[in-house]
Amino acid sequence: MSISWLGLGTTTIEAAMSQRVVTTIQWASIVVGITGMTLDKLIPLNRAVAITAIVISFIAFATLVVLQIFYRDPNRFEGKEKVDLAWRTVLSGADHAVEVFAGDVSWARANKDVLRARTKAGASVHVLCKWPSTPILLDQVRTLFAAGVKVRYYDGDLVKVRGMVADAEVSPDQGTALTVVKTPKQRITMATGQSGSDRSFDYEARRYLPDRDLSYIAMLHQLFGSIWAGLPQGIIVDRRQLSTNDLHRILSQISHYRHLTLDDISLQNVSRASLQSCCRTVKTAKLPGASALIEGYRKYALDPFEPAAIESSGGRRLVLPPIVERQPGGALVVVDGMHRIYQLITHTDAQQLTCLVIDNAGPLPSDPVPFTDVRLSPTKLQRSDNFPNYRHERFRDIKAIDRYLTETGDR
Repeated sequence: MSISWLGLGTTTIEAAMSQRVVTTIQWASIVVGITGMTLDKLIPLNRAVAITAIVISFIAFATLVVLQIFYRDPNRFEGKEKVDLAWRTVLSGADHAVEVFAGDVSWARANKDVLRARTKAGASVHVLCKWPSTPILLDQVRTLFAAGVKVRYYDGDLVKVRGMVADAEVSPDQGTALTVVKTPKQRITMATGQSGSDRSFDYEARRYLPDRDLSYIAMLHQLFGSIWAGLPQGIIVDRRQLSTNDLHRILSQISHYRHLTLDDISLQNVSRASLQSCCRTVKTAKLPGASALIEGYRKYALDPFEPAAIESSGGRRLVLPPIVERQPGGALVVVDGMHRIYQLITHTDAQQLTCLVIDNAGPLPSDPVPFTDVRLSPTKLQRSDNFPNYRHERFRDIKAIDRYLTETGDR
């Protein structure tokens, strides 16, 4: 990240004078001033020398006062306008990566063009923010999604830091950081997610540059990474009403389901204890996505796993309930949605879930196993190893549904 042009309207004296010089002058002024006030007694025999020393001391104090009034640290910003400009400057100057410690992302819409420009230029932008709980917050998060920003949510006040780190992942000796403090003024209340102003908050920001603040930048970068790794992907879940005709149209994209009638298809709440599986394992790598989906259903007050539209940085997509085939003897065998169900069973106490139940689908591609026998696998297994007594000609091409929804834009 280029940092040579990041000055935000500072004066010439601010740009030219380092903090060390200012500190030196200030302490020298204090020492000379205090000394000068006693010179009258220290030099009683020569009034001219004493008066001259006293004048020098007052000039030193005047210098101190002028510096205190006019000097501003070029890496400190006060007031909403200057803080917003500092934020946008660091953001727009990032070449490779931006990591944002956010709260309610009230800044998202004002910076949407900058965010989009960064992601289009190939920079990865990651944002930690609170779970959106109001329409205003949902719109702010949608702005991030539309700009190609990856988002992860946290609850409550888990993350208290506010600010961003730019390009710290490029190498150990690079990066820029900006921390922001937004303090509510007394007796002022605002709705969550509503953009603030100087009338409602005191704003202050501090910028950190690698030539003197490298360890602090690295600490913020490592903190962000450790928090990010443990949180679910940020998604928005909206309930979708699908008729039996809708379900039949979608399922008919799978060759094994084209003969089904409307009476063969239904959405039902089923007991998790009643489920069996077509395969022996679930892939470990897919479980974080399933966990985020389950948390999304819970946060947005939907029943797992009723039809829903899922929004994320990858776009908007329709998610059907797990597909379950009822066997002639009444057994319910899962043929799609294994990872969701496995994560629900192993990490929650939910006893019921919504499934897309299909009757009269014909012979299964494998011999069912109890769901309690399903195990984790670090790698994707061959179907012949994963499906007991596998019969390829009976395999359900579930991905045909995804291809159809992508082609038709059904979201």
